[in-house]
Amino acid sequence: MTRTQFILITALFLQVLVSQEKTYVINGEVAYANGNLVGDAEVILMDTTEKVIQKTRTSKKILKKYGGGKFKFENITEGNYFITVDLGTRIGIKKTIQIVDKDIDLGTIYNVVEFPKFEIGDYPVPNLIQIRPISTIPVPSDSINIRHIIVDLNGNANTIIVDSIVIDSVYYTDFNNLKKHVIDLDKVYFIYNDYGIFIHQSRSMKDRMKELQDRDGFMVFHSGDTLQFDNIFFEPIKNNPEVGTFHKADTTTAPRYHALMDIYYVKTGKSFLENSVRKGFYLGLISVLSGDYGTIITVVPIVTLGKVGYDWYKDKRSNYFLPSNENTPFPKNMFVFSFPEWVWKKSQPIIKPIMNSRVIKWWKGRKLRKVQKKAAKRKSVSG
Repeated sequence: MTRTQFILITALFLQVLVSQEKTYVINGEVAYANGNLVGDAEVILMDTTEKVIQKTRTSKKILKKYGGGKFKFENITEGNYFITVDLGTRIGIKKTIQIVDKDIDLGTIYNVVEFPKFEIGDYPVPNLIQIRPISTIPVPSDSINIRHIIVDLNGNANTIIVDSIVIDSVYYTDFNNLKKHVIDLDKVYFIYNDYGIFIHQSRSMKDRMKELQDRDGFMVFHSGDTLQFDNIFFEPIKNNPEVGTFHKADTTTAPRYHALMDIYYVKTGKSFLENSVRKGFYLGLISVLSGDYGTIITVVPIVTLGKVGYDWYKDKRSNYFLPSNENTPFPKNMFVFSFPEWVWKKSQPIIKPIMNSRVIKWWKGRKLRKVQKKAAKRKSVSG
């Protein structure tokens, strides 16, 4: 056999192998975010290097109103691909697909942005049970990505897609540039989504609501309206929480309800002095008991008055909630100091080694060992 014959035979053999490679079909239909199907739109199938594999067009609508939007790619081999559709809008369609041993029916694909997901290896957490993933799947009545708004303690807001919350960190994707970021949970005031549902509330936010409860004052809405009240009640944080206000001038004694999302800030009235006096009294008492700084009769009143003046100067009565917009932060930081939390954090270097010691692990595992022992006995009897 000559060299030329060998090359020809090899080429024919490879051609037979290629022709016998199994192929698949990709079906789907194209729609705008509002659900309207798109007829006669160019659909392009590309590989991961953006090399064009096939082109087709969606089926046309009947009478420019009914049906349409369907497309099909045939004779596609296994692998990873992109499907792109130019809709003539700011956001087109670019969908990633993977073909593995079966045809694919994509259903309806919309002009929404696909966000990169964090890989498990990106999380610096050994125990994956500590990860709380956040869903961004649209509700049945909608077809757009669920976005999140993250607000830090200074009132800076940013539109993002939260991937998950891990112990003391939030992993998210920036909505504008699709870059992945991570932020300390201690710096976050709260996070909510497009539907007004809170997915995270900081202790500072909860403490501010707790301090406002049952006090007088006034609130300012994002509309610019101001409302004075004689008593206020915050619902426990849930989906679209409401705030109830009571007014002595209203003889029906019925509360008025307001959406928390509509409130810019709440400022308490004279009743806030009670909070300052209480904190000042305990602070003065601690000062006396912790050292020779004078008697209770002299120190406690002075410290209490100082606390009242300090809270008034620092405007502790103002409690901001939803920022006006992403570019307008709060006039002050919303952090609320918590002594128990401070003690807990300071004690962690001491507590963690104790909790991870063999004695504690043995004590925690005693119930599991008991169950395993009983299971072994049952197995030996049945055997």
